Amino acid sequence: MNKRLKFTLGVLAVLGLAGILGRVVPAGPMPADGECPEGRAANDKWLETQLETAYLFNPHLNNFTIDIDVEEGDVLLSGAVRSAIDRDLAEEIARSLDGVKSVDSTLEVREDLQETVRSESDANFLQKVKDATTTAQVKTRLIGNGNISAGDIDVDTRDSVVRLSGKVGSDTERQLAEFIARNTSGVLSVSNELQTDRSG
Repeated sequence: MNKRLKFTLGVLAVLGLAGILGRVVPAGPMPADGECPEGRAANDKWLETQLETAYLFNPHLNNFTIDIDVEEGDVLLSGAVRSAIDRDLAEEIARSLDGVKSVDSTLEVREDLQETVRSESDANFLQKVKDATTTAQVKTRLIGNGNISAGDIDVDTRDSVVRLSGKVGSDTERQLAEFIARNTSGVLSVSNELQTDRSG
């Protein structure tokens, strides 16, 4: 099994496990050198992982044909893509990452490369991973808010649409839970089915 395939499977395994356990490690901003035990090398690895993941989930790019090297925040992209548009897209995604100082690309345009087409089963699996991760993120944010009875709220995600159900103590709590879910990365819309229970 090659290095790139191992990485891809590793990313999917971590995201899937996060969904199963109801926990997630948010992407967030890059840690400062002082906060990172291995300093710059660890930050470079963090950037490389973020970029690998971004390419993995982009439907227009094949992460198996793009090589990434990061040194002190400077990104070098090599390998091949199918078109100049794909090359520009890969470069712009790299530039958009927090912590990237510069992007140098030697990506070769090769029209003979196989088009990035994921099978329906692959697409369904990736969507399930995304949904599981989104559910974990919403749950984590709800639990982290002291004004919400998160233990009484059920969170389900399907095709990036979050459904909230269960009971809360007030209309304000109901609205707050919906606001938190709507402002979670990856959420397209929220179906708020929370019921207000004032008996307590």
